[in-house]
Amino acid sequence: MITALKTLAIVNPISGTGKQKNIECLLKKYLDHERFHLQVEKTGYAGHGTELAKLAVTNDFDVVIAIGGDGTINEIANALTFSDVAMGIIPCGSGNGLARHLGIPMNTKRAIQCINKATINKIDTIRANDYRFINVAGIGFDALIAHEFAKMKSRGLASYAKAILKCFRIFSNQSFVLKNKEIETIENGMMLCFANSSQFGNNAYIAPSAKVDDGKINISLLKKPKWFQIPVLGWKVFTKGINTSSLFSEIITNEITIVQQSDQGHIDGEPIYFGKEIHLKIDPLSLKLLA
Repeated sequence: MITALKTLAIVNPISGTGKQKNIECLLKKYLDHERFHLQVEKTGYAGHGTELAKLAVTNDFDVVIAIGGDGTINEIANALTFSDVAMGIIPCGSGNGLARHLGIPMNTKRAIQCINKATINKIDTIRANDYRFINVAGIGFDALIAHEFAKMKSRGLASYAKAILKCFRIFSNQSFVLKNKEIETIENGMMLCFANSSQFGNNAYIAPSAKVDDGKINISLLKKPKWFQIPVLGWKVFTKGINTSSLFSEIITNEITIVQQSDQGHIDGEPIYFGKEIHLKIDPLSLKLLA
């Protein structure tokens, strides 16, 4: 007889558009309870997901299922990195970048059914100063958007689009210094993204060639487009063709130091303050993933 995996589902009740409100009923109905012995907890404040996941590691759980958006996944992954506990994902956020990159269904019922059949693999995580992320982090324009989006009362794609339009009017190209053992260069651009996976979310691809298990960080630089360039650039972002744009350039590395003009940043869509200098380093295959 196979022993069921001791499993904790961590639910962010205010994430995204609210698909997770009846998640406990769906888990009870569709999760394979012969494979997963389930316990459910809800987060109550920022950072609570990390605390709950740390307790899961201490209490010898086998699996923690993150139910929320990329921010929720980030909190939980931070606690599980370098542990023997695997992370599962049921996407319920605004963008769901990592889940989309991994091919996890956006439909909650189908996502649960995928967990039933999933195997445990390993993926990379990235350290950025005192922070860790697994999807996409960045500085410049997308960091400003993250800070603006965090102030908004409503979540979802419409609010995110409003934040983009507001920030685009006031933002100019910045200078970024990039240096490691191989290069030292100064680049000008609107934003500099640090990608482990290929997209921000909502199928907006900033690093189409990025893979979560290749031991590399894709550093993607995007220059500010003229108004007439926006339609074509937008089409390329959503069709995995941004790397063909003259506004785009990329460095692929495993470690790099970056100096920026601002101190703002974001990790997996959550606004933070990096400071002027950011040191990035990949930790290959450091997180177990049930997918």
